[in-house]
Amino acid sequence: MDRCSPLKVSSKGVADKNLATKEGGAMDRIMQVLRQLPHQHQLASSPSSSCDIKSIYASEKVRDAIRDHEQAIATSSAPKNKAKVVVLGDSGVGKTSIIYRHRYGAHYRPVNATIGASFVSFDVGDARDDMVRLQVWDTAGQERFRCMVPMYMRNAEAALIVYDVTDRSTFEDVEKWLKDLDRSSGTEDANVFLIANKTDLTEKREVSEAEGKAMAAKINAKYFELSNEEPHLFAAILSELAEDVLQSRQQTSEKKQELTLIRKDNVALAEDKFDDNPNIQLKSRKSKCCSML
Repeated sequence: MDRCSPLKVSSKGVADKNLATKEGGAMDRIMQVLRQLPHQHQLASSPSSSCDIKSIYASEKVRDAIRDHEQAIATSSAPKNKAKVVVLGDSGVGKTSIIYRHRYGAHYRPVNATIGASFVSFDVGDARDDMVRLQVWDTAGQERFRCMVPMYMRNAEAALIVYDVTDRSTFEDVEKWLKDLDRSSGTEDANVFLIANKTDLTEKREVSEAEGKAMAAKINAKYFELSNEEPHLFAAILSELAEDVLQSRQQTSEKKQELTLIRKDNVALAEDKFDDNPNIQLKSRKSKCCSML
C-alpha cells in the first residue's frame, strides 16, 4: 500500500457512509407515524374512542420504527472485521498521548501513567473501503506493571512498538517488547509497526532515523515517525495497519485451503495404493501378529 495514498479513518464509532441513508429511511417512517397522532386540541375537544385507538396504534408503530432504527444503527456502525492491536513500549514514550490525542483531539493531555491497560476502538477504512474496527490496547510501560501486560497481548493480530527518540534506553528495549509479544500473543507472525515518537525534539534526539529503520528491518517491522507537530500521521498508520491485518488474514486463509487440498490429495493417493495392492492389508496383519510373539 502506498503510504502517501488517500486514507479514510473514523474514530467516532458510527461514522459510516451507509449510516445516513439507513437512518434517514427509519426516521422518515417515524415522522410519518407521528403525523398520524391526533393533535392536543383534538384530544381535549373530542376524547372519542376512535382517537384513543388511533393514538395507541400510532404509539405501537412508533415503537416498532424506533426499534428498526436502532437496529439499523447497530448493524451499520459495527464493521464485520475486527482486530486486536496492542501498543507496547517503555513508560513515558508517549503511547497514551498518541492514542488519545487521535481519539479526543490535540488538547488531550494524559496525567497519570497507565496501569495495566486501557482500551479504545477505531473504525478504519482501507484502500478498498473495507471497514475494520481496530481494538487498540494501550498497555503499561512501567516495570512494576509489566507483569500484567502479557495478558493483554493474547490474540493480538498487530502491535505498535513505540520508543522515544530522545531516550536511547527505550529504543534498546524494543526487542524485549517483541519477545514478549511473540511469547504471549498466541498469533503467528503478528503485524508489527515500529514507531519513533517525539521526532520534533531534534536537539534532544539520541536515536537517528537510520538506526530506527535498521531496527525495523531487523525485527521485520514497518517504520514510522511521529511528532506533536504532525499528530495526523497516526491516522495513516492505523489505515495501513488495517490493510496489513486484512492481507494477513487472506494469506492465512489461502494457506489453510492449500493445506486442506494437500491432505485430501495425500489421502486419495493412499487409498489408490491400497486398492491397487490388496496384499497390503494381509501383510500388515501378519506383521502385527508376529510382533506379539
